[in-house]
Formats: sequence, structure tokens, C-alpha cells
Amino acid sequence: MSKTLRVITMAVVLVGAGAAAGGFLYKRSQAPRRPVDRVILLGFDGADPDIVDILVAQGKLPSLARLMQTGGYGRLRSFSPTKSAILWTSVATGKTMVKHGIVDWTYINRMGIEVPYQDSARRAKTYWEILSERGIRAGTLNWWMSYPPPPITHGFIVSNAFRHTSARQTVHPPQLYDSLAPLRLTDAEVQGEMKRLGIADWKAENATIPIGSVRNAVEAYWLYVSQDLSTDRVSDAMWDKHAADVFSTYFRLVDVTSHFAVHFTDPKLYEETVALEAQGGLTPEARSRMDTEFARVVTPVYTLMDTIVGKYMGRMDSRTLLIVCSDHGFDFFRRGYAHAHRTMSPPDGVLFLAGPGVKKGSRIEKATLFDIAPTILHAMGQPLASDMDGTMLSAAFEEGHLRRHPARTIASYESKERQMAAAGVPTDVDKEVMEDLKTLGYIGGEEKPEKATPSPSPR
Repeated sequence: MSKTLRVITMAVVLVGAGAAAGGFLYKRSQAPRRPVDRVILLGFDGADPDIVDILVAQGKLPSLARLMQTGGYGRLRSFSPTKSAILWTSVATGKTMVKHGIVDWTYINRMGIEVPYQDSARRAKTYWEILSERGIRAGTLNWWMSYPPPPITHGFIVSNAFRHTSARQTVHPPQLYDSLAPLRLTDAEVQGEMKRLGIADWKAENATIPIGSVRNAVEAYWLYVSQDLSTDRVSDAMWDKHAADVFSTYFRLVDVTSHFAVHFTDPKLYEETVALEAQGGLTPEARSRMDTEFARVVTPVYTLMDTIVGKYMGRMDSRTLLIVCSDHGFDFFRRGYAHAHRTMSPPDGVLFLAGPGVKKGSRIEKATLFDIAPTILHAMGQPLASDMDGTMLSAAFEEGHLRRHPARTIASYESKERQMAAAGVPTDVDKEVMEDLKTLGYIGGEEKPEKATPSPSPR
């Protein structure tokens, strides 16, 4: 080959290689980037928007106040039956209970025995299962009905059974158990932490309003504090050592406390509120006075919530979306604070969003529990599913962000069968769960505050 021909040939090769490289670089630069790199979801069972507003106005929740300024805030519409097992499963799946299959706390199995619902009863995939199938790491902690944890390929699950029982099967992958089990608080540690956090060691004999069926919850309160603080410890450890693109953790102390806190409110104000309710004269002003007194009693657990939120705000970077929500709130109803009575309207929960594209200082309107899962999927660059009952919270985001990251849709994520844990889980876990549900009155009857003996009204 002549020198001239060799030069020409080499030039053609180089041009072709350059074109190929240029094409490769062009394709990479044009590849869609998912809206965020990480999502954090913090769930606080029973956190009420009216109580949050009162305590923020009093300057007692600085982290949540900052979230209101730097992101979006609003009410999260709940639905009946307002039971946490159902609601948090809807948060995780974006679907109604008719579709996801968890319709109560317990059911009667084939042997005619009442047992708690487990993960295997769920008919719809959670967002963490969907993401895992698509190669995105998801870490989930303490979620209702996550036991026994399904064997997801990408990520981890510390199930809701981990908080009150010692079994390796409560965690996936199970080899994580040995490092997590020692993080549970001891009895001595719980008492010290309660003092440090200003959380009362409630005693039934100190109640200002006679206590009825919630007595067991009051007497076992330290155990619920222990479970939430242990969940917080485990969450910290998993955050530090096991990175996840979507990190979700759930706390229930606000809910537990709110079930009995009315029994420690000012008795005179309580009696006045009950009388107004009986007469049909419970005005918004009177309700607000009672809410403010209720907020005083539950301040320590909302302060703990605020501290946890502040910690995760400190872990955010410019590519992190933070979602803080609750499944329902509490309303004064039939002599006490409730959320699940069959004749009441479901009290709204709370919703906070902060991160890339979220409108700062915005008020989020008409959001529902079903919208959380689709919003997380979109944030991770995944399509929405038409068979979900919610959609992404578009109204909370800036128009430019939505144009850069338009939503895509598929029919369903259910075409591929979901993986489930192997059968044969320990029956003692069921016993622990049943005892827990009975203690809080979730099964075996609704909480009905006893009628207080009225004191003479001042003239």
C-alpha cells in the first residue's frame, strides 16, 4: 500500500472512530437523567396537621417550620377504614385496599384462627419491590405488613416484626440481623432516653380524665418509646453502612401517644368541650382551644418527630427529595381524640415535600395517600402505572422541572409475579403482633373515654 493510500485510510478510520465516539457521547448527553438521585420518605403515624400548625406557631418544631419555608406543605387526604395497616399499605402501593388486599389488622385463616395480616396477603407490589425489580436499591424499615420481608434483589427490608421479636427472618437479607439486633435499646437505656427527651413516664393513676380501654397502652408506653428509638438507631446504621436510592422509615410514637393523651389534658377544659359537643355547639374556636391543650400534652413526641426530620434534612444534598407524611390525623370526636370511628370523617394526615423542583413555600392541595408511591417512582425516573389509584404530585413541582422530567405511563407493574418470603415463619411472631394490637385497642374494641364526673362549674 502506497504512503498516500495509507494516510487516506488512516484518516477515514479516525474520522469514523471520531464519529462513533461523537455519536456515543451525544447519546449519553441526551440520555434522560432521573429527576433526583435519592428519595427519603419518613412516615409518622398519626401526625395531625392542626397539631403541627399549633406547635410550629409556638416555635416548637423548627425543622418542620423550615420545611414549610423551603418546600411544600399540606394536608394528606386519608380514607376509611382509617386503620394504619391498610393506609400505610396504600402509601406503599398507590392502591386502594380492594386492590392491595390488606383490609384490616387481622383475618381468620384456613384453620379458623385469628391471625395478623402478613406480607404474603398483599396482592399489589410496593414501590420498593418495583424499584428493586428495575435495579434500583431501596431500603425500607419498620413498615406495617412488611413481615416476613420479601426477598428483594436490590436493597434491604427491616420488617415491622423486628421491633418486638428476636428472629433473623424479620430482616432481609437475614445476615443483617446480627449487626442490627444489638441496636435495640435496653430497658435501662429507654428510661434514660425518655428523661433526656422530656417524654413523660405516663402512669394511669396520674390521669386527669378517667382511663378506659387504653390503660394497657399507658402502662406499656415505655415499650413503644423503645421501639421507635430502636427504629431510629437501626435507621441511622443502615443509612451509614448500606446506601439506598430510596430510603424509607416509619415511626408510630405520635399515634400511640395520641390514643391516650386526652386523658392527661386539663379536666375543666375537657368537660367544657364534651358538654359543647353533646349540645351540638362545638365551634371551631372551642375545638381549637381543645386542640391547643392536646398539643401541649403531645409536644414531646412531636418534638422527637421534628428532631428526626431535622437529622434527615441535614443528610440531604441538592439531588435529594425528602417526603414526610402521616397516614391520618386525630379529631376530637365523641368525648376523645380518635381517627377510626366508623361514623367520623377520616382526619387528614400531613405532607411535606422538599428537594429538586419543589415549589418553595407552596401549599399542597388535594394530595392523597395514593399519590406517594407514584411520586417516588417518577422521582426515580420510572413510569407511573395506570392501575394505581394515585398519581405523582405534579402541583407541588415547578413547571420547568416537570418539562425537564415529563411523566411516562405504563399499564401496570403487576404483570410479573411478586416474590414472597418462604413459608414456615415462626408462629411466636404472630403472637407478639397480636398482643401488640390488643394493647393498643386495634383489635378487641374501640377506645371509648369513660365519662368523667363533672366538677361544679364556676359562677
